[in-house]
Amino acid sequence: MFKMTFYRRIQISFLLFIIVPIITVSVISFILIKETMVEKLQLSNENFLNVIIDEIGKTIDDVTFASHFIVNDTSFKTYLKEFADADKLRNYDDYINFSEIKGVFSLITSKPLNNNISMYLVNRKNFIIPSNEEDLKIFSGKLDPLLEKVDINKPATLQWLGMVTDKSSNEGTYYMARVIRDSHEKEYLSVLIIGISESYFENLLKPVEFGKIVLFDALGNRIAGNTELSLHNTDPKSSTLRSEVTLDKTNWTLVYEANKEAFTGEISKTFYSGIGGVILFFILFSISSMFMARKLHRPIQKLQRVVRQFGMGNLDARVEVKGGDDIAELGHTLNTMLDQLKGLIYDIEQEQEQKRIMELDALFMQIRPHFLINTLNSIKCSLILQKDQLHSGIIDSLMSLLRAYLKINEPTTLLEECELIGHYIDIMKIRNEIPVEWVLDLEPSLKQLVIPKLMLQPLIENAIVHGLVDNPQAKISIHASREQDWIRIEIEDNGSGMEEELLSGLNDQLQFNDNEQYASYTRVGLINVVQRLRLSFGPTATMSLCHNAMGGVTAILQIPVHDRYVFLSRGLNYDA
Repeated sequence: MFKMTFYRRIQISFLLFIIVPIITVSVISFILIKETMVEKLQLSNENFLNVIIDEIGKTIDDVTFASHFIVNDTSFKTYLKEFADADKLRNYDDYINFSEIKGVFSLITSKPLNNNISMYLVNRKNFIIPSNEEDLKIFSGKLDPLLEKVDINKPATLQWLGMVTDKSSNEGTYYMARVIRDSHEKEYLSVLIIGISESYFENLLKPVEFGKIVLFDALGNRIAGNTELSLHNTDPKSSTLRSEVTLDKTNWTLVYEANKEAFTGEISKTFYSGIGGVILFFILFSISSMFMARKLHRPIQKLQRVVRQFGMGNLDARVEVKGGDDIAELGHTLNTMLDQLKGLIYDIEQEQEQKRIMELDALFMQIRPHFLINTLNSIKCSLILQKDQLHSGIIDSLMSLLRAYLKINEPTTLLEECELIGHYIDIMKIRNEIPVEWVLDLEPSLKQLVIPKLMLQPLIENAIVHGLVDNPQAKISIHASREQDWIRIEIEDNGSGMEEELLSGLNDQLQFNDNEQYASYTRVGLINVVQRLRLSFGPTATMSLCHNAMGGVTAILQIPVHDRYVFLSRGLNYDA
């Protein structure tokens, strides 16, 4: 009896369980494919139309929001009321009102609207204030027909005026209007007219390559798209796929039609080609694999044997590589991988040993700062016993700074920071042999303001080193105050100041938000203050330098207080 090899069984199983089911499923699928794909096309068309209609809905929402804001803004209405009967700019007051209206109007229309939307304010004398000056000349010729369609007694809603085509450019614009009324005097102040370019709708419909698509307004007038389609289906029994989607906000209707036979014909052609290619590929692959499987399986067994030995603990097991084919390359790669695994095992053992040593070193490093503080404390006590108040005070200041550096990542309050600055100034007095007077002026509500520890120290250091070293009457003042939504901290000195060009250059450097800009800057202390300031309080926090009345330099820190955590992290009232 013929004994089938393992490789032949694989091949026959492959033919029976792969190729035959594929052919069977393909035949059955071919019978159902047309109906299924037509349903999918219908669903896809509806989804695509929904995407387009959603995009149009978003644009209408933006227009509605902008018009609603303009209509309900009381301050804006005040300017419109004073400008309602102006036919031109006759005096300075007219110009001021025009400028205010233009500024507010431009700000409102520039943010939510795209470039295909234009807005115009028309007062009772038909004076036009456009969002885009380039469209004013074209719009002026359309004003009278548009105003005839506007109902002055309907200020609550948008009024759809319809599509108007420019004869010179043959490009249309769909207009809508909103009446702005004075709620007290019950008279209209102006009319807001909004135009959406026809090209906006055409660009939305442009991606449709198969079939025809058109957009109608609530009255059945075509806005954009194919000119051959109608709003109502004239032949419901035809072989066309028709989808309709309505935008509830405007009652606009988006209609799509495609030829069913053209679509299914392309599907059938593609289906037959794909099935033929799949069958041919599997036949060729099966025949080739019968001849190659036996030769390929032998070196694979060798690889399997070596891997099994390595897994059982024989770290020196390797593949004997012969030839230069893919299996030989795989054998080289496997040998390399086994060498790397052996090396990794050794490295892991060494790493564990080094980790243990580093943990011991880390424990030892934690002892050193405490040893220094304890030693300084002993020296301080010795100086106190010798009634040396000056040097014992300096040692106490040095200990305070050392404790602060050990806890540099912990926040502190503004009052505690100023106390640390006092210790730092005491040390700098002895170090530079200069008398430094310093004045502290903090609003009571800001004493508990939470800031990064030692954030102000570099500013004090710069003031002493660069401005007060040769000043026999050196003075440093720190003021903190709150102005509405900002906290202002000023550090000023009566030093030698600096040149205006250098001061301007430093201020330019301090405004950079990109850390790469700091790479070529040498005043690391100032940059460190700005970086920590923005990391703690956001990118709107700023720092600047300026001259003061004493001839020195004042550093000004502006901190926004819109984030409640600035005060609440210490359990205090934000409005204190």
